Amino acid sequence: MQQAAARLRAAGDDSPHVCVRALVQAITGLDRTGIILAGPRPLAPEPAARLEGAVSRRCAGEPLAHILGQKEFFGRDFAVTADTLIPRPETELLVELALQHMQEAEARQPDGLPLRLADLGTGSGCIGITLLAERPRWQGLLLDLSPAALAVARRNARTHGVEPRLRCLAGDMTQAPLAPRSLHLLVSNPPYISAAERHEVMADVLRHEPHAALFSPADGLAHLQAACHAAAASLLPGGHLLLEHGWRQGEAVRHILTRSGFVNVTTHTDLAGHERCTQGRLLR
Repeated sequence: MQQAAARLRAAGDDSPHVCVRALVQAITGLDRTGIILAGPRPLAPEPAARLEGAVSRRCAGEPLAHILGQKEFFGRDFAVTADTLIPRPETELLVELALQHMQEAEARQPDGLPLRLADLGTGSGCIGITLLAERPRWQGLLLDLSPAALAVARRNARTHGVEPRLRCLAGDMTQAPLAPRSLHLLVSNPPYISAAERHEVMADVLRHEPHAALFSPADGLAHLQAACHAAAASLLPGGHLLLEHGWRQGEAVRHILTRSGFVNVTTHTDLAGHERCTQGRLLR
C-alpha cells in the first residue's frame, strides 16, 4: 500500500493514501479496520495483480469511481460508468433542498396519494433515486437522452429498492415528454458548462466523463432554460423547481426562473461558498 501510494503521489494524485485504501478494500473485501489488523501480511498473487492494474489505471488518470465502478452519494453507493457523470458532493445540496422544501407539500398530500417528481438529465440516477429512497411515499420519473446512462440508473434503482416507484424514460430534456400539471417537484443537474469554460475543466473529466452531460450552448444556459420551461409546463400549482448550475450562473438562472413565472426564487451556496443551486415555486 505504501508503494502504491508513492506511485500515485508521483503521478499527481492529491489523495494517494485514500485512493489506495479504497482500492484495497474493494479488491480484498476488508474494511478499514481489517486492513489495519492485517498488518504487514502480503497480498496473494491474484489480488496483488488486480491492485497493480488498478493503480496503473489511476496513474494514467482514470477516475477512481470508474475503477471501483461506483461512487458514494448521500450515504449510498451508486454504480457509475463512462456513460454517466460521477456524482459530486456539491450535488447533495440539491437533494437536501428538495427534501426540506417538499415537507410542506408532503404534509398537505392526502393519505395514500404519492408526491410525483421528475429528474431531468438523470445520468446515474443519484438525485431522483436518493429522493425516492429517502421518501417512501414519493414516485418519480428519470429522464435522460442516453440509453446507456438510463441502464445504469435502472441498475441503481434496483440496488436501492425504488424501481417499483419510478419510470426511466429516454428523451431530450429540451423537449421533455412530461404531462402538463402532473408533478410536485422537478429537479435537474443539467449540462451547464459553456464552451468558453472548457479550459477550466479538469483534464481527467474531459477524458473520461460524457461531454453531452457537461457542456451546454448559449453560454451554458440552454439546458437550464429547457429545464425551467419543462417545469413551468409540468408542475402543479405550488410545485417546486430545483436546479444545479455553475458558480457564475446564479444571477442568470434567477432571471430565467422569474421570467418563467416562478416566485420565491432563491439561490443557495455550496460548502465552498459558491452559488450552486437555485429554486423557485410555481404559483399559477
